[in-house]
Amino acid sequence: MKLLQDILVTTDFSESSDRAIEASIQLAKKFKSRIALMHVLTEEAVSEETKILIEQTVHNNLLEVKEKILKEDVYVSEVIIERGVVFEKIIQVAQGRNVNLIVAGSGSKDGNDKFKLGTTVEKLMRKNQIPLWVVKNEKVQPIRKIVCPVDFSDASKRALLNAITLAERFDAGLTVINVFVPIVSTSLRISQNIEEDNKDLRKQKEKEFDKFLSEIDFKSLEYKKELLMGIPFVEIYKTIKGSNADLLLMGTTGKTGLSKLLMGSVTEKVTRELPCSFITTKAKDITDDYLESNLKGVESILNPARNHFNKGDYELAIEEFTIGLKQYPDNIPILMGLIDSYKALGNNTKVDFYTEYKKEVIKRTWGDDLFEKVRMN
Repeated sequence: MKLLQDILVTTDFSESSDRAIEASIQLAKKFKSRIALMHVLTEEAVSEETKILIEQTVHNNLLEVKEKILKEDVYVSEVIIERGVVFEKIIQVAQGRNVNLIVAGSGSKDGNDKFKLGTTVEKLMRKNQIPLWVVKNEKVQPIRKIVCPVDFSDASKRALLNAITLAERFDAGLTVINVFVPIVSTSLRISQNIEEDNKDLRKQKEKEFDKFLSEIDFKSLEYKKELLMGIPFVEIYKTIKGSNADLLLMGTTGKTGLSKLLMGSVTEKVTRELPCSFITTKAKDITDDYLESNLKGVESILNPARNHFNKGDYELAIEEFTIGLKQYPDNIPILMGLIDSYKALGNNTKVDFYTEYKKEVIKRTWGDDLFEKVRMN
């Protein structure tokens, strides 16, 4: 089961941040995700009293945003205030909490800077290893069209698998593109028939493209394949604009010219006009395979806890289950272990508490339909 459990949304309470929050709500509803809100205070030469006042104001603003999200029936796990260099703190918190996705507004550029992304977002793109969704500063629309460029690398394969997951959840169209650079000239050529050579090159790339796609499980998803010839950033930009795409999704490392799409000179060229919101992925998927990624860790906790329970050492069992719950706060077997242990001790208050906790987890993670089935059984 693929889940997008934890979304970290950064906000500076600007209009751009508001768009990021709207997009996060949209995503969280599709995946039953929980959202953590974060604001970073920069270090300023002000009095301690002023610092406390600023922090309290920020805290109140975050609570207002939290209430807005809760009204959309989306769970907010926490509000976070940090001090320091903004992009560094965002990365530190995201890694420490093992979030699936960072969502940020595209920000604003400095007056003398032609780069249309804010400085913080640009640095996150370069330094951060966790998937990053940069939301364009315009009214957030439902995701209907996704474009995913690939260069046949592992990084682009990962990006495509994430694009498939999102396209399925949003019932969106998916266009997969590959761009190859045509032969222009060479001083050592015998044949001058460049047009014929480019036809041969296209056939070669077509075979590579088909082989790459044949190894991808698209499930029942309908998608379009486009093989384009030209300058990568130009063709990608034209495809996004021509199809009115809502989202560009691509890996940030790879081979050929596309490997620099979001990491070098091509980055600037593509994002200068910021044709749409985009998600970048590096070493981590947007979604986690919940069972596969957590099974071994959970079992290492459940086994000793159950041994204590079977021996009648209910206090020790509770201690083990509680430790496990801190690591895996949404794990149903751990919650069931706590319920059974407290029931054995006759602590009905704790039984009721963890029973309600379990219900909320089921509803948030699996949806109301499954919750009703579980409740009936």
